[in-house]
Amino acid sequence: MWPKKWYLFCYFICLLAFKKQEIEIAHNKGMIYPLNSQLNKLKSIMAFVVTDNCILCKYTDCVAVCPADAFYEGPNFLVINPDDCIDCDLCPVECPAGAIFQEDDVPADQQEFIELNAELSKHWPRITELKAPLQDAKSWDGVTDKLQYLEIQPEE
Repeated sequence: MWPKKWYLFCYFICLLAFKKQEIEIAHNKGMIYPLNSQLNKLKSIMAFVVTDNCILCKYTDCVAVCPADAFYEGPNFLVINPDDCIDCDLCPVECPAGAIFQEDDVPADQQEFIELNAELSKHWPRITELKAPLQDAKSWDGVTDKLQYLEIQPEE
């Protein structure tokens, strides 16, 4: 059983996510629910997307703050599963590499990362805890056009 403070944390994160999307909610026995008339809005919540600058850096500060456990880990890159993401807006702030964008804000030259996140998250293992960044992360941070270095195979 999870500690009560974890439930409260999740409760408030959901409230913030619903409020950000202007979704009206109902409260019942400590739970929150979107009103039936608001379900179409809920389905249109956008996910965040990890982009090029994460490759060869793989800072996991974003993973540590994600209440939805939406991150998946490859050998030298992280991705977000769009079905798991609740659009809470916590991860972009924590990413030291500035590699996370809301789907609508992904730079034009990095649009392929939207599909890449969705696809790779189906094959890579979920990551839920902070890990050390890759050894040369600082030297790769800010280098552009790193897609050629992306390793697809998950760690064994």
